Amino acid sequence: MEKQKSRFVYIDLLRGWAVIVMIEVHVFNAFLIPAIKEEAWFKVLNFINGLVAPSFLFIAGYSFVLIAQRKWNDYLTMSPVFWKQLGRIFQVLAVGYALHLPFFSFNKLLSLTWEEWGVFWKIDVLHAIAVSLLTLLGLVLVTRTPKKYFVSVSILAALFIFGSPAMYDRNLDHLLPEPVSNYFTAAHRSQFPLFPWMGFVLCGGLISQLLVWWKETIEEKKIFTRFFAAGIILIVVSIIADVVPMTFFPEHNFWRASPGFFFIRLGIVMILLSTLWYWEKVSLSGRSMVSIVGSESLVAYAGHLLAIYGMFWNNRSLAFIIGKTKTVPEVFVMTAGLITATIGVSYLWNRIKNWSMFYARVLMYSILTVVLYIFFTNSF
Repeated sequence: MEKQKSRFVYIDLLRGWAVIVMIEVHVFNAFLIPAIKEEAWFKVLNFINGLVAPSFLFIAGYSFVLIAQRKWNDYLTMSPVFWKQLGRIFQVLAVGYALHLPFFSFNKLLSLTWEEWGVFWKIDVLHAIAVSLLTLLGLVLVTRTPKKYFVSVSILAALFIFGSPAMYDRNLDHLLPEPVSNYFTAAHRSQFPLFPWMGFVLCGGLISQLLVWWKETIEEKKIFTRFFAAGIILIVVSIIADVVPMTFFPEHNFWRASPGFFFIRLGIVMILLSTLWYWEKVSLSGRSMVSIVGSESLVAYAGHLLAIYGMFWNNRSLAFIIGKTKTVPEVFVMTAGLITATIGVSYLWNRIKNWSMFYARVLMYSILTVVLYIFFTNSF
């Protein structure tokens, strides 16, 4: 049996809870009767659901920089460690694109028009994470030192946060092809363009860098108390700034592109991060099913989306077959069932990896071979 690598449980907990709530979001969006979404309680749920993506993105940047500080020289020298990290990032990007395939058939894809490829080019959360992490990795090579790195990431974060009101809905078709422009704007209905979503990844990296520096002279408990307090300050200041009848930004969608709303969500995520650190360190919490889901988040993310939107039923998905026809109790039962299945798959995959990475790779490549065979032989 291979020795399990030590992990930061609070990071896995935040990522795991984000995935679990994300499952609820997707089940409710796919199956709940639309009229129910107009009720007052659903607006509260919708706000809570809106914290899922910021948490998921933030923790991606946070964990990346935390690891990068330990492997800084490996990245600078472009050792095998660097290429392994690069490969992992491209794996996330590949999964993101694979989940957006219009049809799971190579032959069918060859017959599609450019307009029918539109869904493939829309940017989702995995695309945003992958490109953001590629940027963070590239900045290590460019800046060379942690201090210059911190300054560069700070400037880039400010650009993507405060530039969002002007960029979010801007049509860039006259400047860039759609597959590229979709990364920057929501003009073609991309769910997670880099403006402003990359800001959460970059801010996660900045907070992580502060943690690394402060740990040299400050007790860790005091650091997370600072993060908790900073989260509250961000929320309060952002709310005050938003009610002041003056703005420096062009007209924009508040819920999608507002820097003020960005910092409210960032503040809440920092509070969640600090609270889960306390839960792990002070309450001496060990590994749990939620943290295991967090450690296997890519499997959990892709798996639950395939369960809902995978076209496995005569080239139709469950979302299409069932439709938005279910009541609240029914959707809760469906959510609980999918969460249970996701936890089970994540736990099984985690146990296999901890038992033997060799057999885990054999299983992974065997499944990939079968999937590719079906993809290239399907005629529909």
